[in-house]
Amino acid sequence: MKILYWTDFFLPWIGGIETFSMDLIPALQARGHEVTVVTSFHKSNLPAVEDLGSIRVHRFPMWGAIRANDLRGLVAVTRAITALKRELRPDVTHLHFGATSYFHLQTRTAVSAPTLTTVHALPESSLGEDSLFTKAVHTSRAVNTVSARAHQVLSRAYPGVVDRLSFVYYGLAPLQSTMEVVSPSFDEPLILCLGRLTPQKGFDLAVKAFARIQQTVPKARLVIVGEGVEESALKQLAATLGIEEKVDFPGPVLPQDVYRVMNRATMVLLPSRFEGLPLVALQAAKMQRPIISSAVDGLPELIVDHESGLVLKDNNEVELGRAILALVQNPEAAIAMGKAVAKRFEERFGFDHCVSQYERLYHQIA
Repeated sequence: MKILYWTDFFLPWIGGIETFSMDLIPALQARGHEVTVVTSFHKSNLPAVEDLGSIRVHRFPMWGAIRANDLRGLVAVTRAITALKRELRPDVTHLHFGATSYFHLQTRTAVSAPTLTTVHALPESSLGEDSLFTKAVHTSRAVNTVSARAHQVLSRAYPGVVDRLSFVYYGLAPLQSTMEVVSPSFDEPLILCLGRLTPQKGFDLAVKAFARIQQTVPKARLVIVGEGVEESALKQLAATLGIEEKVDFPGPVLPQDVYRVMNRATMVLLPSRFEGLPLVALQAAKMQRPIISSAVDGLPELIVDHESGLVLKDNNEVELGRAILALVQNPEAAIAMGKAVAKRFEERFGFDHCVSQYERLYHQIA
């Protein structure tokens, strides 16, 4: 089967969708499918066409044209994508919904391939009658979410298309090299945030919470790994709160190095304001790290409060600070939560099952 795999960005941009895609696509290819990626430039010096291993990637200046509201650019990109679709003649399009989905909708009649739309993280403000997402829902043969909670939200928002909705949990491909899980250290706690530095992730709450507890736990450090539009603001916040010397910003980490970073962490914070089910939560679970998370969307499907982690009811810096202290001051309970979340991950988030579910959806709509 020929699959046109559409995502806002792709490697070398590093995020949860990109990391998951670099697991999913080779697995689909191993099952005999032909997968071609369509994505946007995030840096101007990247090639328009590139082979990343076995994956052919086509990049278009979609994001730049949208941000600049450049009419000529929008038309030029639309024409170029139309030509590519007609050349490739895919059997299905797998659309990971985002801003560049606009161009898929503009070119959906170029070929007769049905669309599977995957929803990762979507604020409820996107569910309006005239929104881009609503248009994607109504023009897709199938729509899947990455959590049961998100599936419930879409079922209520779009009762007329319930028969086209499903959910598929993420899975993580087996590690290519053996890595022993190191038990978290509490002597000098390393508190980890990992992800895109955007308001969605709530890392500002982590900085504020750390400022509240750092005198109680003077040997602790907060490490914020990633890149994004909030980096300068987060650094300024740490400086304003007088904790800049105890907060590290090492930048992004390559997907193959995430587990090494996790292995050094005492705990992982996920104070997200909205989410689907972030891949970093599964990666932390795989490495038996205790997790403190907000209660949004799919996170509680992995993290059961006081069993496989701590779930924040109100998701503010006071509550988060108390939760950090609860784990730091009770190492045995924290370690037990890390083991519990690893067990829950193994039981619910199998990679082979994830690949089979997507393959089933492709055949179902094709």
